Amino acid sequence: MNVWHVVSAAALAVPPLLWTSIHALSQEARLWRPGTGKRTQVAGLGVRMYGLGETVVVLLAGLASSERFWGEKYDVIGQRARVVAIDPIGFGASIHHPALQETVDAGVHVDAVLEVLRTLDLHTQPVVFVGHSMGASLALRAGARHAPTRAVVAFDAPLYRSAEEANDRIRHMGWFEALLAQGPLAERVCQWMCHNRTVARGVAIAISPQIPVAVARDSVEHTWSGYIAGFDSLVRDSGWSDALVDLAARNVPVRLVDGEKDPVQVPGRAEELERAHPNITATRLPGGHRLPLSDPERCASIVSSVLSEYAISSEGDVRPYPLEV
Repeated sequence: MNVWHVVSAAALAVPPLLWTSIHALSQEARLWRPGTGKRTQVAGLGVRMYGLGETVVVLLAGLASSERFWGEKYDVIGQRARVVAIDPIGFGASIHHPALQETVDAGVHVDAVLEVLRTLDLHTQPVVFVGHSMGASLALRAGARHAPTRAVVAFDAPLYRSAEEANDRIRHMGWFEALLAQGPLAERVCQWMCHNRTVARGVAIAISPQIPVAVARDSVEHTWSGYIAGFDSLVRDSGWSDALVDLAARNVPVRLVDGEKDPVQVPGRAEELERAHPNITATRLPGGHRLPLSDPERCASIVSSVLSEYAISSEGDVRPYPLEV
């Protein structure tokens, strides 16, 4: 099977009339609107900022995604916090980050996120890190490294203890996703997209009628080096475990929020971690692996509740409030 056969089959998989029907009925597409704020470049990363407040909320997109993933429903967070939505190295508007000229591991990903905060002069402010999927893994690591971290909210985090376990769970997503997750064919498809970006955007939209067009379009804004660096260092790597230990030692609250039908999760892993660490709360919501898209109001309310529980007073003290989720 060559690259063109894969792309052609994908593009023709959903006829236009069926695509329109699926898109119109999709809750993910129906609920999404562009989020507020200005898109810009900060320290080599694509960033969108909005809101005001003592506390900073960092939103981190997942693998093959961008800050646009966090749509209008998350604007509410800006009512009580300064929101910094970031494209991780290699994705979205961070596709050409200078770090990609060298080896990019999890530490480099964390450095890049923290450099954004330093450049914006927000590095001494209390921070709540929020991420989805690969971005959730990055949020845990960044939260563990950043001293002023108040809490971490991880949606659909890939908490794998080995590369083999990661490979097994990815196979549960379906043959097409597994085929393009890694390996020679995945690399050839990714390289084809790099040389045919406009067509690739159209293909991404065609094969994903259930998600917002802008989000689907951004899913091809990466290179193979950027994709595989994120996949290997933040999805297949078990460094999240050390991050959780560090967060537990500092008693930093961690919310692990998973979809009940998410095929990516290891069954019982979040609950196991909740029993092992008193600072962890595991929550399951109806839905799959794209909870922040399929249930944005509930996910945004979780972040808002975490802000309420660990809000910062004018004197700089943490003010505990009941969690209302």
